[in-house]
Amino acid sequence: MSYLGKYLKMPPTFEKLQKLEKVIEKEGYSLDGDLSLCLQLDFPHYEVTPYDAIPFANIGCDGIHYGFLTDFGRVSDLENAFIVCISPMDDFDAHIKIVARNIREFVSLVCTMKGAAEISNFNLIKEEEQYISLFKELKKEVDEEYEEQANYVVEKIISTIGCEVIEDVYHYVEKEVITARENQTMLSTLDGIGIVSLDSMNSKHHIYKLEKDMKINLEDVKSFFNTATRESKLAFIRDVQFTYLISDEIKLKELVINEMIKLGLNDEAGRLKKI
Repeated sequence: MSYLGKYLKMPPTFEKLQKLEKVIEKEGYSLDGDLSLCLQLDFPHYEVTPYDAIPFANIGCDGIHYGFLTDFGRVSDLENAFIVCISPMDDFDAHIKIVARNIREFVSLVCTMKGAAEISNFNLIKEEEQYISLFKELKKEVDEEYEEQANYVVEKIISTIGCEVIEDVYHYVEKEVITARENQTMLSTLDGIGIVSLDSMNSKHHIYKLEKDMKINLEDVKSFFNTATRESKLAFIRDVQFTYLISDEIKLKELVINEMIKLGLNDEAGRLKKI
């Protein structure tokens, strides 16, 4: 399972979902058909999929997928990794969002929303009023037959995994999840993910400011890599991907891949090579 990189296997919650999928399929139900949650191994990375994310599910349209955020391999157990939603077709600045603290809570979110597709809407909103409006719209679109099937699958998931329905989705996603992430990160990045604290707490970190469509001087980047802290380099890697600057610059891509390898980020470098 090379797509997992250094991680030997998928976490227990994912494996429970796989087993449950086989059980409910015999009854005419499915996670994919009834909750738009398509479990998938070795899902391809899009240009915007963070290099340190391991996709594990998609919704079956527009390339929207969910992944474990490994923080460049710092996460020791995928069961405890933050979950990111990647929506490749969304406008700039809205294609990545952390939506859950871990896969167990992500499953709770799917059960609450009665679908994984609905969660992708969170990429485009952040205010409480927007969440209220979204729920009103989703309620208008409810199909009784579909809802009955979704409710059955949700009950099966809850009894199997032991997760709970989230009472206040807005507070969970925009307050609890964001606060938990902010408490871990020491440097902010353009994608909102940030960089977690590593080994150079007392070092001075320098951010290489990047903007979409800017012209990058490769010599400046080389100089930056020669002097920057590990955290600053990782922030650069996130930002250069988020702004799409790396997409059309072959030499810049090669430079970043080489720097990744120097940092021991062989999994991430391998994913970038394949994109």
